[in-house]
Amino acid sequence: EAAAKLIEEEVKRYHSSKNYLEHIPGDLHERWETPAMKAAFERLDNRQPMEMLSMKRCELPQPPPGQKHDVTAWLSAVSNSRSQLEHQAIRLSNLELLKEHGVNSWTVHLQQLQKLSEGQQKHLQALRQEIQDTNWARKKEHTEAGQLLQTLEGQWLELVGKNYSVERACGELEIDVERLERMKQERLSAALPDSSTTTVQMATEGAPPGVPGE
Repeated sequence: EAAAKLIEEEVKRYHSSKNYLEHIPGDLHERWETPAMKAAFERLDNRQPMEMLSMKRCELPQPPPGQKHDVTAWLSAVSNSRSQLEHQAIRLSNLELLKEHGVNSWTVHLQQLQKLSEGQQKHLQALRQEIQDTNWARKKEHTEAGQLLQTLEGQWLELVGKNYSVERACGELEIDVERLERMKQERLSAALPDSSTTTVQMATEGAPPGVPGE
């Protein structure tokens, strides 16, 4: 009942949009239910208590007081006592057989359990070793990957520094080029008037008589 309440509360909180049991037939649980299980489920559904173990077959009742002189009642009581006696005799025989052969049977059973336990222990050790090897391999891969990342990060920082140096040098060269261009322009501007005057003078001195120099 407590488990059913927990399941019901969980179902209220979780609303699934998919039926995960749609591939399972609806009457699957009925295939492996025995009559005893069905009767037990019905008893639980009806909230009825479990029946106590009946000890009537172990009792030796006498005939009722009103049948003390009834031969049939006494025959039935005697038959019941014989049945109980035979049952006890069978139990004694079983105990004697168990005493005689039970030790060997249990020894064999324990040996089988021991072999099964040893096999499971070996399998467990193999799984543990496999897990340990996997963890060591993963640790090695992570360590190598970390070293590679550190190396690549160092190379990246070095390249970034070189790019910054190249960019700075290019900026300085551009400034020098602009300065040289200004100096060139200034020199050309200063040299142009002197060149015009010299040309005029040379033209005036070399002109023929009667022709004014321009």
